[in-house]
Amino acid sequence: MKSNYITPPDNCTGCGLCDNVCPKDAIHMVWSKGGFLVPSVDVTACVDCGMCVKQCIALEEKEPYTDDLNSVESYGGWNKDVDIHLSSSSGGVFTALAVKVIEQGGVVFGVVWKDKLTAVFEKTDSEDGLARMRGSKYTPAVPGNVYRDVRNELKNGRQVLFSGTPCQVHALKKYLRKDYENLLTVDIVCHGVPSHLILERYIEEEEEKTGKEIDYVSFRDKPEGWLRYHVTRHYTDGGLQSEALGTDMYMRMFLSDKALNHVCYNCPYAHIPRQGDITLGDYWGVEKLHPEWPIDKGVSSILANTSKGSVALNRLSDRLELRIEPFSKIYNGQKVVYVRPEKVIPPSRSMVLERLRELSVTDVYRKVVQTVTFGPFSLSKFSYIYRLLFTVYRAVKSVKHKLLKK
Repeated sequence: MKSNYITPPDNCTGCGLCDNVCPKDAIHMVWSKGGFLVPSVDVTACVDCGMCVKQCIALEEKEPYTDDLNSVESYGGWNKDVDIHLSSSSGGVFTALAVKVIEQGGVVFGVVWKDKLTAVFEKTDSEDGLARMRGSKYTPAVPGNVYRDVRNELKNGRQVLFSGTPCQVHALKKYLRKDYENLLTVDIVCHGVPSHLILERYIEEEEEKTGKEIDYVSFRDKPEGWLRYHVTRHYTDGGLQSEALGTDMYMRMFLSDKALNHVCYNCPYAHIPRQGDITLGDYWGVEKLHPEWPIDKGVSSILANTSKGSVALNRLSDRLELRIEPFSKIYNGQKVVYVRPEKVIPPSRSMVLERLRELSVTDVYRKVVQTVTFGPFSLSKFSYIYRLLFTVYRAVKSVKHKLLKK
C-alpha cells in the first residue's frame, strides 16, 4: 500500500501489527505530530502485497460484544509476597502469573522503560527481569517486532505470557491466526493511550526546574498507600522526588482525558468479552466493600475471560490471595474502562496537542485544560479574574442560602 500510512491516523491504535506482518520490513512505527505511534511506509521497499491493509485491526469489521456483566468470572486479589505486592501498581498478580510461566521454562513479554522517554516491549525468562515490567507506564509502548518474537517462542514450544493493552492483545491474536495452547494473554484495564508529547514536555519541565537529569519516572508508587499513590521521579544522581497523584502535572494532564489517542475515546476493545485470557486492573471502591483487605498495599481486579485464564489463576493458590467477587462490584468502581460508552471527543483536544508541541505541561494545563467559558470569553481557573469571580459567586450563593433559611 504505497502511501505514508495504512489507515488514517485518527483510526490507528499504534499497535504495530502492520510493521510485524510486512514481509519487506517496509513499515516502521513513528511518532505523529500529536505524539502517537503511526505507521510510516518506505515506498521504495513496498511491493504492494497488501498484507498491512489486510491485517490492520483498524480496518476490520469489529467483533460483536455483549457487555453481559453477569457472565464474567471475577476476583479481587493480591500477591502473598509483601515485597512484590508493594512494588506493583496494585495487587502484584501479573508477577505471580509470570513467575509460574518462567518456572515452566517459559518466557514473559511485557513493557519496560528503555530510557526516560521510551517504553518498549521486552522479553525475559528470569524472575529478575520481571521487576522492570512491574509498574504502570502511562505512555505509548513501542511494539517493535514483539508479535514476531512471540510467534517464534510459541513455535519453539515454550510457554509464553504476553501482557499488553487490549488492542495490542487483539493485534497479537490476529497476527498468530490461531490459538496456541502454550500462550497466555493478559490485557490490562486501559484508561486510554496519552500523547507522548505529555511525557516529553513533563521531563523537560522537571529537569529545567531541578537542574538534574531524570533517569525514569515511576507512576504508581505507594509511600502513602495504594489509594493515595504517588508519581516518583528518579534522577541519574540517585536522588528522587515524589508527588501525590492530585498535584503531579503529568497525571493531571493524563486524567483530564484531553490528550488521548483519537481512537481511545470510543475504544472497540473495552467491552465484555475482553481480549485477554485474563484482565488485570485496580479494584477501585474495594475499601468500602472489604476494609479488612490489605487496602494500603493494593488490590487487583481480576477477570478470567477464558477457561485457560481460569485454570492459570487457580493454579496460583500458593502465591495469590484470590477472593471471588461479583463483577458488578468491580465494574461499579471503574465503569468506563470495562464497558466504554460512546464519548464525544473534547473540543479542546486539538488545541491541547498543538500547544504541547510548544509549551510546558503546566502552561498547557492552566491555559487550555483548566479553562471555563463565559459566552465569548475563556478564563483559566488559575487566573486572578476567575478566582475573583468565583469568590464573588460563592459569597452571593452563601447569602442566598442564609436568606432562604429565614
